[in-house]
Amino acid sequence: MKSVLFVCTGNTCRSSMAEALLRNILKDKGLDSKVQVSSAGVSALPSMPASPEAVEVLAKGWQLDISSHKATQLTDELVSGADLILTMSKSHQDYILQVVPEAKEKVFLLSEFAGQNGDVSDPIGRGREEYQRVAEEIEGYLQKALPKMIDFLGLKEGAE
Repeated sequence: MKSVLFVCTGNTCRSSMAEALLRNILKDKGLDSKVQVSSAGVSALPSMPASPEAVEVLAKGWQLDISSHKATQLTDELVSGADLILTMSKSHQDYILQVVPEAKEKVFLLSEFAGQNGDVSDPIGRGREEYQRVAEEIEGYLQKALPKMIDFLGLKEGAE
């Protein structure tokens, strides 16, 4: 089984939303049994729940439930064990490469992996509308990145 790891700062907003959104996309493509999706934060407080706004936005907009999400601190083991690591900002990517330089072939900024550029801004403390905008931005990047992700991980859509 292949693995994708999303990384942000606290693992309560962006990476937790990305994790749920990618799982949903993979399920629609018949690839959910082939890819383990997880998330972590470079400064996570372990066991912190997803932010209420992230839970609300995904529930209302996508019918996805992340209410049981618990933040995970990024570790060298998580980095080493992942096949593909997608970060929300350049600073997250730089941090990983500083701590685990041998991961350079599998660590990418989410926007760049999707053929775009720029960080996914942190919505914490900026209201429900910003969470909605960030979730839509992340989903857009994931949809654009999906063909590259399938290729990078050596998968075939819907194939057993």
